[in-house]
Amino acid sequence: MPKKNAIGLLLSAGLIAGCSSVVADKPSNDTQNPRLTENSMEERATALQAMYEMSSYLRSLKKFTVKADVSFDEVLANRQKVLLSKTVDIRVEMPSKLWAKTSTQYTQREFYFDGQTFSLYTPSLGYYASVDMPMTIGQLVIQANKDYDVEIPIADLFLWGTKADSSAYVNEAIIIGVDQVNGVKCNQFAFREPEIDWQICIQRDGTPLPLKLVITEKDIATQPQHISVLTWNTAPDLSAQNYTFKAHEGDQKINFRKVKIDMQGK
Repeated sequence: MPKKNAIGLLLSAGLIAGCSSVVADKPSNDTQNPRLTENSMEERATALQAMYEMSSYLRSLKKFTVKADVSFDEVLANRQKVLLSKTVDIRVEMPSKLWAKTSTQYTQREFYFDGQTFSLYTPSLGYYASVDMPMTIGQLVIQANKDYDVEIPIADLFLWGTKADSSAYVNEAIIIGVDQVNGVKCNQFAFREPEIDWQICIQRDGTPLPLKLVITEKDIATQPQHISVLTWNTAPDLSAQNYTFKAHEGDQKINFRKVKIDMQGK
């Protein structure tokens, strides 16, 4: 995910209701239809309403797990893009318990939050950092990024449908049509903001879960992309899950470094 959590959307309930019944199956050749560039008010309202319904559903979940296969562009010094990958595993009990792990070919990072203390651990190096942060997961997402430049994996899952979303920044919203993600039918939408373009596939049939997210960073000349494919369990057994970090023998504690704020805005 890019450093900006700029994809969250929450709209007032006055928009078109029942979006899941509005998006009909389109012929496959509709992706070439010039209509997709028109961004009519009705189409925009339908796309935004779909995000509202998805956000409301996510906020209603008491616990869940998410596994994500993530592909992302890394921009080299010569401005060439190379496609890298990582996996993300997230386990959550709302409002204040989170465990997450990100894994690449080279390293892993583990995130622990029990509602009082946030810890970040790198098993391969044996380093960890902990800080008192008595708050909810949504507040943690914002505060950890603001104070320590630490990004919680797929942080937007905890911002959609809250005051921290960015609905005001959406310039365009269109319906792409119906797609499938891992064999599951979903409605696909595309949105434009000043610095990013993004697409989302939302599961149909009464369970509006985000199944795929594609983000393009337009404020970078090479326009790198970030693609996340999500697999959900909304009724997991988390009775054995530990959210409090416990150091292993030989682990070394380091301190989170506060992000410096330039008072002159430079």
